[in-house]
Parts: sequence; structure tokens; C-alpha cells
Amino acid sequence: MEKITAEEFDQLGLHGRGHSSSFYNWVFGLAVNEAIIIRKTEWKLSYPPTTIVNRIEKKYGRQYQRGSLPDRSGWAVKRVK
Repeated sequence: MEKITAEEFDQLGLHGRGHSSSFYNWVFGLAVNEAIIIRKTEWKLSYPPTTIVNRIEKKYGRQYQRGSLPDRSGWAVKRVK
């Protein structure tokens, strides 16, 4: 165990309740009009990242625009509301 300061604690980037991936936390933390691109080479799961975005929209009432990149090399996600 180690003791840390309040500032160090604030910079840890902790997970919320239950299990959540770093991608989930990243999408959930987007501010309105912020966007990200996810490359297929970085994505290791069998389902697309838009599935996670759909879950966040349904559970928390946020709105995102999302879709595949024109060359199909990945996906783009933008928070709208």
C-alpha cells in the first residue's frame, strides 16, 4: 500500500461502478462536439465500438453521431448532446 495526495488521486482516471473498458470511459468522457477515431488495428473485440456507444446512449441519454470511416479502416464517434 502507498499513501497518495488528493491531486494524485484526482489524476488516476478510475473506473466507475462495475467493469468498464478504457474505451467506454473515453467515449463517456467526451464533451459536446468532441470526436474520436478508432482504427480497426486498435480494436480487438468481435463487435464494433458503435455497440458500446449505443449502450451509453440508451443508459445515460447522451447522443452521438457515429459510423465507419469512408475507407472502412475504422470508426468515428462524435458527441452531439
